[in-house]
Amino acid sequence: MNGHTAPGLEASNRRGLFSDVKLAIFGGEPVVPQGRITPWPAAEKKHLDALRGVVDGGRYHRVNHPIVSELEQNLASWTGKWQVRAVGSGTAAIHIELDYVKKRGERVVTAALNWPGAVGPIAISGLKPVFVDVDMNLAGIDQGAATEKFGPDVAAVLITHLFGNNVLVPDARSAARAQGIAVIDDVCQSIGAAKAIVNGAHVDADALALSGNGAKHLGAGELGFVITDDSNLIAHVDSVSLTSSSRNGERIFSPYSQGYNYRPNVFSSSIAKLRVEMLDTQLQIRRDNGRILWEMIRELAGIFPLFNPSDCNQSMLNFPLRIEPEALGFGPGPAARDFVVKSLQAEGVPIWVWLTKPVFEYLPDIRDDWRAADFPNTAQLLDTMFYVSEIAPPNDAEVMKLYAEAFHKVWKALYKLGPKIAGIATSIQRAG
Repeated sequence: MNGHTAPGLEASNRRGLFSDVKLAIFGGEPVVPQGRITPWPAAEKKHLDALRGVVDGGRYHRVNHPIVSELEQNLASWTGKWQVRAVGSGTAAIHIELDYVKKRGERVVTAALNWPGAVGPIAISGLKPVFVDVDMNLAGIDQGAATEKFGPDVAAVLITHLFGNNVLVPDARSAARAQGIAVIDDVCQSIGAAKAIVNGAHVDADALALSGNGAKHLGAGELGFVITDDSNLIAHVDSVSLTSSSRNGERIFSPYSQGYNYRPNVFSSSIAKLRVEMLDTQLQIRRDNGRILWEMIRELAGIFPLFNPSDCNQSMLNFPLRIEPEALGFGPGPAARDFVVKSLQAEGVPIWVWLTKPVFEYLPDIRDDWRAADFPNTAQLLDTMFYVSEIAPPNDAEVMKLYAEAFHKVWKALYKLGPKIAGIATSIQRAG
């Protein structure tokens, strides 16, 4: 014998040492039974029937398809104010809206905590992004930092609403208005922001961009919407996104088209049309589930929601949380977050890490133009936040109780053993 413990035996001894913890990551029984959670978009027979109706109709690609037209009208009625035009994706909607306002300037101000699909259209439109930090209490654009960047060369401010949060930032909107800067809201993750949410009024915006992606509230596949009260922008949608004037049913190619072919998908539209009918109910269940879950875990040390779960207007696409590593005995950085995520996943909770870098680091053409260190709030959130998915119906309060039980189980282990538990978990996983 050489005096060293074999890796497998060492891992076994460590499992025994911490067997009383009972975490699934150490071989314990998971809290959430397999198959207990229904993943979104929670397809039902009526969705299959809707798709079959498109097939039977034999018209898959017509922009003037009755399904598309009815979806646009129904969604417009649901918002209570805006006109709506369906396009190919949320990213396409942002591109079209920026293309419409690009003559106002050369730059677009937006948050460094963002999604590449939201920021990519800035460069596609021939504009330059200007990144600012986020408000820690909002996880959305810092309106003071944004206002400082406004000037005569700014075409638009792009306000991204993440995870279902409402990013109202009234001072930034007023400042933009005063300088002729367009206000564009990316509500792809926050469909409720298209409703009246500001003391009974709608947000002050030139346009909103919405996604019907399968992971979003409409859960429809690939689909997007330009939302605005500017009739000229509605007309602009057709001039840049179609290669023929097929909104009128004609088969004549237009000499004015940019030819992007951002046509809405009729199959996706058929599902989205069904979702709109029950959208208010879906949003209320999401809010209720988020509120219930937070009430059951709020006493745990070092954990905070990214926005107020009691806000009756937010959309709660997912339930985003962040932790303070120091409160859990960890040093700065993502180590605490990573252990919590791995442990909760092992317990069967559908929990995920979003992006881990500022958005510009995902875009090769501009990644060297900006430094993460210049956006400390963004960096801190990216190191410490994660989200619970699958809070949509048919998941209910009983499922939220299972999630909460798993959170308490993991936090109990952290209270008892401290951050050294993370290193032991890592070594066990590596040993197989």
